[in-house]
Amino acid sequence: MENEAHIDFAVIGHQDNWPSVQSIINGMRSGENEPLTVAQIKGTFSYIPPRSIFKMTAKSKTGKTVNGVYIETFIDPDELTPHFLRKNINKVNEAISVALKHKSKIIALGGFTSIVLEGNLSQFDTSSSKITTGNTLTSAYILKGVTDAILKLNKRLQDCNVLIIGATGDIGSACTHYLSSKVKGLLLNARNGRKLEAFAQQFTDTSAEIKWNTRLEELIPMADIIICVASSASIEIKDYKKQVVICDAGYPKNLDTKIEEGNGTFVFHGGMGTVNYGYDFKPDYREHFYNYPRPHIAHGCILEAVVLAFEGKYENFSSGKGNIKTESIDKIHELSVKHGVELAPFYNSKGLCEISLPKSSKG
Repeated sequence: MENEAHIDFAVIGHQDNWPSVQSIINGMRSGENEPLTVAQIKGTFSYIPPRSIFKMTAKSKTGKTVNGVYIETFIDPDELTPHFLRKNINKVNEAISVALKHKSKIIALGGFTSIVLEGNLSQFDTSSSKITTGNTLTSAYILKGVTDAILKLNKRLQDCNVLIIGATGDIGSACTHYLSSKVKGLLLNARNGRKLEAFAQQFTDTSAEIKWNTRLEELIPMADIIICVASSASIEIKDYKKQVVICDAGYPKNLDTKIEEGNGTFVFHGGMGTVNYGYDFKPDYREHFYNYPRPHIAHGCILEAVVLAFEGKYENFSSGKGNIKTESIDKIHELSVKHGVELAPFYNSKGLCEISLPKSSKG
């Protein structure tokens, strides 16, 4: 492999829907006669072994350039459930092996791949490559996004009740700890009642009022801010307050397609950043899978590896579950800003979006 000594980071990812799969597969087959249909692709897609799809370069505000590679796991979008856990773990492990062959200095586990592994990286401890889930910078962008949104609404974070959907997960836990001394109340939701109760008990001495419930509908009416970091495929958001701020940071991001417009409700896709000084792909497949409203947007999990590569800080920065510290969130965000990697503009599935102040607050 040419220039393998110069691969600073690797990104391991997957597609979350069949139209995305169809687009990228046909993009890779450019020059062949007939594009493949989804039905044709479904029969063979999950049998394709993980492989590198394209190289990347990213540029820092400091003038530094780092080189990376994107590795597709070819995980079936219909199999992103616990039922296929063993199969998906094998896929991710194979993808990590591909990254190691590229001699990547740091490897980012994008999207569902970090959830599948649950941070169990012990089998790769002897490798010179480091692995990060990227969840710390993702958390930083979620928190920065909701803070900016609340400020634009002329509200104070300390007066808000924040609902966290998926509170016991790695990112949900990080956001809960970070906000526990900064908000009026925390409303915690997760599917597993036993784990949720045990998690909530950690905050008995915090200044925020804590409520927890596995029944989401019991918590939504009290929330001024909703942070969703769980899978949003079956989540329903209804009976919410006027002018509620909803940060959809789950995977896939689709809450705004289920929420009625009006009442000042503001929904944005969270956990996303922008490389202000740009990145490039070779081959350039962006037209086949890049669906963001402005150039150079990417998931925080990917950008964490890019920022660490800019810093020459090759370490397992985000690993395990529930290990993200408040100071680590502040530190990685500080480093990202240093390199011109900042919070993405507010957007959702309809495109760029702006916060509208209630009429009584204008002027």
